[in-house]
Amino acid sequence: MPKRKTKWKRTSTKGTSKFPFRFSPGSRLRFLEIFESDSNSHPRFIHPIPQIHAHSSNPKRITVISVSNGTLKPLGFCWLLPPLDRFRLHTRKEEEQKNLVPLSSVVKGVLLQQLVQATIAQVLFLATSDANSSGIQAQPSLLLQLMQIIVAMMVMDTWQYFVHRYMHQNKFLYRHVHSQHHRLVVPYAIGALYNHPLEGLLLDTFGGAISFLISGMTARTAVYFFCFAVIKTVDDHCGLWLPGNVFHIIFQNNTAYHDIHHQLQGAKFNYSQPFFSLWDRLLGTYMPFSLVIRQEGGYEARPLKH
Repeated sequence: MPKRKTKWKRTSTKGTSKFPFRFSPGSRLRFLEIFESDSNSHPRFIHPIPQIHAHSSNPKRITVISVSNGTLKPLGFCWLLPPLDRFRLHTRKEEEQKNLVPLSSVVKGVLLQQLVQATIAQVLFLATSDANSSGIQAQPSLLLQLMQIIVAMMVMDTWQYFVHRYMHQNKFLYRHVHSQHHRLVVPYAIGALYNHPLEGLLLDTFGGAISFLISGMTARTAVYFFCFAVIKTVDDHCGLWLPGNVFHIIFQNNTAYHDIHHQLQGAKFNYSQPFFSLWDRLLGTYMPFSLVIRQEGGYEARPLKH
């Protein structure tokens, strides 16, 4: 008797999905769907989609994709900032003319890096968990968690400064690895995590893992820290000088600061990321800049002579 083929039902909320899955609410896996409204406009960003349950017509066959919230929460933030022309550091025309990589390639590269980061984070959280038999992990005091986050910030900044600077100074690594990120001469939010896979592993993933291990934070504290770090990195690359931006108030290492690094004149300066400018100032790689208002709207970050 021939085997009966499984027929998958194609259902989704409001009929917007192209995948043969039914979306179930209240789940743990969340990601964002992206599409371009037309060929001349910027991408529109859609709210998170819940966990996917793949249902078949055969009730004995049900596939469930489930990943911890703690793994994926930090990854979603790089899709959240919309373009706002009057606050842009570069015009749309500059973005189209100067950038050397299409949006589709950027999206693919970012999704690949997110997959790698999510996998390593999940393994790291499981390997270092001190949860008891009921699955509950004791949490330290808020003061201790704050101290751990500060330590993690310093460790991550130190790691990323020296690895980032070396990738610029080593001609082979720059040509074959780090130059991929600098194809975005005019940065935008999605491109914050657009890197060569090797760079993503060495700079971001290893940097995050080392910060997590040295600081001694729990997985829950790490979720807050990595969310904060990703939001800060996205803001640094978003190309928007937003009024009242708390990051611009607290940190000298901000959107305009990193925009200088993506410009030709500032490519060998302002290596520090994502939090402080300490190492640039100590080691002579800091480039000051001025922020001027463009007549046609928006702002421009101009490097000053070093």
